[in-house]
Parts: sequence; C-alpha cells; structure tokens
Amino acid sequence: MAKDWKEIKAVQEVADLSYKMWDRGWDEANGGNISYILTDEEAAELEYTPGTGRKITLVEGIPDGVRGKYILVTATMSYFRELRDDLDHLIGIVYIPEEGDDYEVVRGLEGNSRPSSEFGSHLGVHAVRLAADPEQRVVMHNHATHVLAMQHVAPIDEKEFTLCLWRMISEGIIMLPDGIGYVPWCVCGNKEIMDKTIESMRTHRVVLWGYHGLLTTGKSMHDAFGLLELIDKICEAWLLAEAAGRKNPGISDEGLMELCEFFGVTPREGYLNV
Repeated sequence: MAKDWKEIKAVQEVADLSYKMWDRGWDEANGGNISYILTDEEAAELEYTPGTGRKITLVEGIPDGVRGKYILVTATMSYFRELRDDLDHLIGIVYIPEEGDDYEVVRGLEGNSRPSSEFGSHLGVHAVRLAADPEQRVVMHNHATHVLAMQHVAPIDEKEFTLCLWRMISEGIIMLPDGIGYVPWCVCGNKEIMDKTIESMRTHRVVLWGYHGLLTTGKSMHDAFGLLELIDKICEAWLLAEAAGRKNPGISDEGLMELCEFFGVTPREGYLNV
C-alpha cells in the first residue's frame, strides 16, 4: 500500500520551515519557493505509475540531469504562512519524465495548482548541483530582509560581497568557502534569470539575485536553511556595523586563511591575498 505522501519527512520539514521563513519576514505574501529531490526509497513508497498523472509542460525545457526524479515543490502563489495548513493545494510531488517536457503531478497540487513560477530555475539548479555533488537535494529561494537591504549599500561584485561576509565572523568562510554567486537584476521567472542562475550555481551553493532575493542549496532542508540563517545574520551584523560607523576592518586575509587551514576548507581561488 502506498505511503501517505504527507508523512514524508521532507514534506513535514517544508511545512515547518516555510512557516519559520514567513515568521521571520523572509517570505512575505507569495514570495519564496522550495524544492527537494526525493530519495529512491521515498519515491518507491509512492507506488506511482509514470504516465498516469496530470501533465504540465515546462516551457523552458527539462534538463537531462533531473530526468526520472521525483521532486517535491511548493505551488505558485502559495503563501508560506498558510502552507502547513493546506498541503494538498500549496505543495506537491511531481515526476520528471525520461523524455519530453511534460512533467506529471504525482501527489498534492490539487485544484489545478501548479509548481512555483520559478520551477524551471529550480530544475536547472538541481541538475548542476547534482553534477557537482550527487547528495545535493534542496533548492530554497527567499527574500531575506537583511540580504536585500545590504544589496543597496554594499559592493555587489561577487568577490567583494563575499569578502564582506567572510570578514564579519569566523563562521562565514568556514560555512561558505565557495563564496556567493551573483546574478544582476533580471525579471523574475524568465529564461534570462534561469540561465544566469544555472551558470552561477555550477560553482556556488548560494546565489544572490540582484534586488530580489537569495537561493540556497544543500543536502537537506536544514542544510539549505542553515546557510540562509547564517547569511542573513551576517548581513544584519554588517548593516549594524556600518550604521554605527565601522572602525575596524574585520578578519584579515591571513586570519581567513588560518581558519581555512584549521577547518580543512578551501577558499574560493583568487579571493585572498596570501
């Protein structure tokens, strides 16, 4: 007998974390979206027969790297403050076919609901992150308040923005040695932002969308959410320091390299002068 899909751990985590993100002001109204690639065991428990679900065409085209996967995704226009109370309509599981660009609704997304309008970007990011690390399963997009504010006053060059974060707190380079990718402002949901995001995600786990929000990825929901928490906290600290009339430069390049050597991580090439 097929398992109740709403009992899958990842579904419960999305219900919990989406509410937390709304409660912190990071996903107002229908802002934000989350997707997760089911494990083979989780997919098998659904006992789904490909070809039997409602079909939806992905206009952007389905990347080969996610074919055959089952993906949990929040619905377009879903309000994160309501999601945990209406899983049947505001989240669902879709099957990505081995051929063609019509994916299939397996569970949830009732009432003709559809995945997030940025689902094409999610699939593209999943494909490149899987190529980099087969354990990467999560893509999380949000409008973290302090990250948005910092974009209006800090350098938005990838290197300089990353260095701002690294110098604020030791955990910055420890948790994010690959730095932050940056995609200049684009119309959200279109092919331009999708293509630029996919390219940046080839070598980053986190990408900043100019004057829009942040995408974090990870091996689990809490991995991706943890990166979001860390980055928003550092951005908040940076803004407070600037407002107070910053007097100190933060962690030096030499200090950052010492942290990398001690914790066994490799900083992004070319970012430190040591």
